[in-house]
Amino acid sequence: MGASFVTEWISPQNKHLLERVASGVFDHAIDHDRLDRYLSSTGNWMCIALESGLVVGMCMAVIHDHPDKPTELFLDEIGTGDDWRRQGIARSLMQMMFDRADDEGIEEIWLGTEPDNVPARRLYESTGANGEEAIIYYLEW
Repeated sequence: MGASFVTEWISPQNKHLLERVASGVFDHAIDHDRLDRYLSSTGNWMCIALESGLVVGMCMAVIHDHPDKPTELFLDEIGTGDDWRRQGIARSLMQMMFDRADDEGIEEIWLGTEPDNVPARRLYESTGANGEEAIIYYLEW
C-alpha cells in the first residue's frame, strides 16, 4: 500500500464516496442519518483521503462562532486506516483544514487527544501545535 491517495471535501452531493472505508478510519460504522445531519450543517467540515476508491483517511472539524471573540475551528476527528498510517495522510488532511480555515479568515484551530496517544501528539506537534496542559471533563447521560 503506497501513499498514492487523493483528497476530497465531503458534501451531501458526494457522500457516496464514504461507501467504502478502510478499517480504522472511523471509530464505528457510518450511520447514514447521522451523516446526513452532519453534512447538512455548513459549520461541519469533512475531508477524506481516497486510494483506489477506498477511504483511507478522514478529518472532521466544527466551526465555533462566538459573540465575543473570533471564530475558531475545532478539529474533532482525525483517522487513518490501520494499513495506511505513517504515510502522510493525516498531515495532508490537516493541511486541507488549515488552508480552508485561512481562506475563511479563521485564526485559531484547536484539537485534543488523550495524554497517552503519542503518535497523535507527535503529529500535532510537528504541525506547529503547542501542547499546553488542559483538563477535559467527559459528561455522559
